Amino acid sequence: MVIATVFLTIIGMTAGFVLGERHRDRLRAADPQDTTDIVTPYPADSSYASGPSGALCPDETIAFAAANGYPADLRQIFKAVTNNDTNVWICEDSNGQLYYQSQTKASSGVFDQTANALFLPRANRQGDNEYSAVASDGAKFLINSKQLRITFPDGRKPQVNSVESWE
Repeated sequence: MVIATVFLTIIGMTAGFVLGERHRDRLRAADPQDTTDIVTPYPADSSYASGPSGALCPDETIAFAAANGYPADLRQIFKAVTNNDTNVWICEDSNGQLYYQSQTKASSGVFDQTANALFLPRANRQGDNEYSAVASDGAKFLINSKQLRITFPDGRKPQVNSVESWE
């Protein structure tokens, strides 16, 4: 357990460092003559169009993405909380790729990709505020502002949970 904690801490620190360096490089590229005063080159009104502008996705998501070869510049499109204590985030990287992240038993405070969390690359926009993703076992996840619907590949009855909050 201690080793896992240390490992995740190192991954998080590395992801933070890489993001910081990338940000600093963008700032230098915006004004190559003067690097003493670093100011953000994009307006504060979120009109920066080359990437998502929402809040960062959870640290655990960013660390997992970085450790598995995905971009670590993940921004939250939304967060949904369901009636069965599940959190769902749809995240977007600077290239416009969407990612699905969920966490069951969220109130427990545990966020473990091998136990109660699921990261799925290649999520898809289905319409206004509706997104889908497919797990490697074929389970299909559909999230919108009203519900989370999980369809299982073995034909079991789909799991449907209502969304209680949408941020």
